[in-house]
This record gives sequence, C-alpha cells and structure tokens, in this order.
Amino acid sequence: MVFSTSVHALTEWSQPVKSFREVLREAAGLGYGGIMLMHLPGQEGLTADTDPHSAMIDMEQSDLSAVQAAVREAGLQIACLYQGLMRVADEAQAQQTAAALSRLVDLAVELGTDIVLPNAGAMPAPLMDCCDKEADLQRLVEVVRQVLETAPADIKIAPDIHYQGVLETVADCCRYFELIPDQRAGITLNIGHMTTLRQEGWKLLENYPERVHVVAWKDHLLQPPPEHKHAVYSVELGTGDSPFERYVEVIPENGGQYTHMITLEHVPLEQKPAALGRSLKYMQELFAKRQQATE
Repeated sequence: MVFSTSVHALTEWSQPVKSFREVLREAAGLGYGGIMLMHLPGQEGLTADTDPHSAMIDMEQSDLSAVQAAVREAGLQIACLYQGLMRVADEAQAQQTAAALSRLVDLAVELGTDIVLPNAGAMPAPLMDCCDKEADLQRLVEVVRQVLETAPADIKIAPDIHYQGVLETVADCCRYFELIPDQRAGITLNIGHMTTLRQEGWKLLENYPERVHVVAWKDHLLQPPPEHKHAVYSVELGTGDSPFERYVEVIPENGGQYTHMITLEHVPLEQKPAALGRSLKYMQELFAKRQQATE
C-alpha cells in the first residue's frame, strides 16, 4: 500500500525554508512513495539548472520535464497536483475559477498525474446549512462540469473538503454528488477537517466509494491549544482526535482505488520530518492490525 505526502507537510507553507528537491528527498527518505505537488503562481519556477528555495513552485514558470525528473530521481511518483483556486462567490469569480482549473488540468496532464486537487471554496461561516449555500454549491458544480467537458477522460477533480468551505460536511458532499453524477467529480476526504467539524466522514467511504479519489489522513485536536485562535489544529497522526480506525474499517486491506495522503501542519518545522515519519508508521500499523483481525 502506497502512502503519499504533500510538499507543504515538510515546510512552512510557501516560505523559502527548504528547496524543492530537498523536500522530495526528505519525503522519499521517510518512506513515502508519492508526493502532492502544489502550483503557486508567483513563486519561482524549477528548471534543470535551478532548485527554488521553496517547495511550492510556479508550475507555469517551470520546466515540467525537470519537475518530473526531480520527482523520479527522488524515487517518488506524482500523486496529484494542488492549487488553491476555488472562488465561486459570484458568476464572474466562477468563470475565472473555471479558467484556472482548466489550466491546472493541463499542467497535471503534462506532469503525468490524473488527479487535480483544488480547495473547496470558502463560506462566511463554518457549518452553514447546505440549503443556505446552494447557490455557491451550484456555481462550484458548474465550474467542475465545465472543466470536465473538455478534460481527458481519465482526469479526476477532487476538491479538498475543508472547514468553512463550500464543501465542508457530509451533507454538502452528498448534495454535490447529486448535482454532478459524473464519477470523475469526486472529493479529497480530509479526515482532519471531518474531525474538527465532528462529521462522520467514513460514511462517504461507505456510501460513495467511487466519489472519494483521495483520502487525506490528517489528525486534528478538537480543543486546540489556548494560544491558537482558530478551530483547526493539525498534529502528528495518532496524537489527536481523529477516529482513524473507523475509516480503516471501510477501506480495502490493499488500500483500494484511493490515493492515500498523509499530511500535518501545526508542528514546528524542525520536528516535521520525524513527525511525518512516525505518522506513516502509525498508519501502516493500523492497516496491519486490520489485516490481522480479518485473517
């Protein structure tokens, strides 16, 4: 079973603290088999002769063959391509988003991956009733539908289910699937955010397995430290409140058709590699216990 991680799990988001190739080497050295790349317009680009001192690069300014070579030389595969581009508050934003998402699909195809992973948009408050965000959800659906009409047949679009997103709760996802039955329009099931929102996210795996393209294994604390002023607090896997066993129960022993990705955020930079390594071991042991229980 292959686990991937993200370039941002080993850095400080877009800060120039580690080079692109350094992060790839670290991820592979920890035992990961894949990497989520992140397209961040305005950052440096990667070429065969340069190594931007940020793991998040501008793919449009990069030599994509050099990006592929760097990933391959590290012993990794490209799991998916991320960009935080989903803005659908009105029709004008939706059209701009559709153009950006279409370009992200083009970049993914050139990089040789079949999953694009945008964010899930943003709403004014968390846990809004699904009917109160229907217009935003309809625009998001139209963006995805429009892009899939011209995308290669194997491309999958998997928005990252997120606290205070247009796609945030189990109910939001069910409505999304109802509005766009195309199985290529799926989700990234972000377990950490399901935990923060107290959602039974495993039900999406039970009832819509073909619509979950990426399982993002994240652990969140339900009660963040007092100094942390946001509800979302991401920690090393196995040290927070995410009920991972409930998710493991409904996933095939070999991992199934899903892309599995382990990430963490609110861990000090110098501790991230060790925490990410332990997180991988934790997940491998959970699946091993599940297999032993069924033998």
